[in-house]
Amino acid sequence: MKVVKKYSGIGGGHQTPDRLIIHSMGEKIVISRSDSDWYKKNKKIDIKQGVYHADEFLRITGLSPHFLLCPDGTFIKLRKTTEIGWHAKGHNKNTIGIEVLVEGNHNYHTFLKKIKTDFATKEQMNALIEMSNGIIEYFDISHDNVVRHSDIDPKRKHDVGSGFDWKYFKSKLI
Repeated sequence: MKVVKKYSGIGGGHQTPDRLIIHSMGEKIVISRSDSDWYKKNKKIDIKQGVYHADEFLRITGLSPHFLLCPDGTFIKLRKTTEIGWHAKGHNKNTIGIEVLVEGNHNYHTFLKKIKTDFATKEQMNALIEMSNGIIEYFDISHDNVVRHSDIDPKRKHDVGSGFDWKYFKSKLI
């Protein structure tokens, strides 16, 4: 399993994780003029129109999961697992967040459509199972505390998505 470290300075202090949250987001985020205007008005974030790799988009928007999982199975590590990341509003303390990147360029609408399909590559699934099992074992996280983002915030969030084989993933966890 390949891990590339690109530590983010965004997040909180020390934590002892007891939950693993699986997310998904576009590998590359397409920001239109109207998206740019929305971020400026609603989030007070100045993000220009363009295409941003997930790690750059997260940095600009002030978010920080612990890992991004690329389509080729490579992890990008943004936070130490013993540091709080900002990845799940109201659920950041004592959690580890992994974002499974949906291959290609996506705006929010194409992303929501894509996560309803079988989007995770074989390399991603294998790497996610291996990393998750390592995290579960190291921090003694219970099987029940491995959750989808949509499990903890069902009114706002749709990820990891119905196209992700959650049953298979969970069956491979220790």
